[in-house]
Amino acid sequence: MIWRLSSPAARRFRAPSPVKVPDKWRAAFEDRVRWVAPIQASSRLVMEDTEIRGCLIPKGDTVMTIQASANRDEDLFTDGEHTNALRDPNPHQAFGNGPHHCAGAHLSRRTVGAILLPMLFERFPKMELVDAASVRWHGFGFRGPLGLAVRLH
Repeated sequence: MIWRLSSPAARRFRAPSPVKVPDKWRAAFEDRVRWVAPIQASSRLVMEDTEIRGCLIPKGDTVMTIQASANRDEDLFTDGEHTNALRDPNPHQAFGNGPHHCAGAHLSRRTVGAILLPMLFERFPKMELVDAASVRWHGFGFRGPLGLAVRLH
């Protein structure tokens, strides 16, 4: 939501009713969670000796996966430092991957991305962020804004 309120390009993004064009809201949600992943990093235990790009990682070591970095990988994302409400494809790692995929990802996509955000912006199309500079972010394992003061019109 902060992306939609703080970016001039995002404020111009006027997706139609979620019932009529749900894919645009889904795409906007997906790129926003890519840009500020709710899970920034996680650790994994190395189960067997592994080599990645010439670097040996011995069995028993602990490695960190940094979703925050992976979601801006220049090999995968054009202009990954910026949000793009219609980014396609968008192979982000915001909810993890494989057996460690976030169990709540589907619920988040449905409740926030497909229902809450479209309804909120349809009801308050001129909603604005009071002061983008005052938004404080917290957390590394789980990250998000501590508060979000908005003005409803």
